[in-house]
Amino acid sequence: MAKINVLAGDFLQGNGEYRQGVFKLPTVTNPSPGVEVKASAFKHLEIATQDSITNRDAIGYGIAGAMLLGPVGALAGYLIAGKETEVTFIGTFKDGRKLLAATDSETYRDIEKRLTA
Repeated sequence: MAKINVLAGDFLQGNGEYRQGVFKLPTVTNPSPGVEVKASAFKHLEIATQDSITNRDAIGYGIAGAMLLGPVGALAGYLIAGKETEVTFIGTFKDGRKLLAATDSETYRDIEKRLTA
């Protein structure tokens, strides 16, 4: 299950989910657990921004590395965690609803793949 951060549109702001081609997004009338919408329901999908962000585990790996190997270990632990790319995208569904959301690049590629399938 991937996290989708809803930023604006016809859905409530906050966290949504994406799994196997299906979004679970909160709405005003159904805030929890949200409505399910298939990725194939998109009429149009485009990337608004792509940002490289540090993996959330980087600090933990850095601390573990520092405890084991000192400053060199801290740097190595931080680098092992790596970076992720966050994609902010704009989507228009076939029924006219719109969505501005952010997710990781791997999840976005899966959404895009299911749109063209």
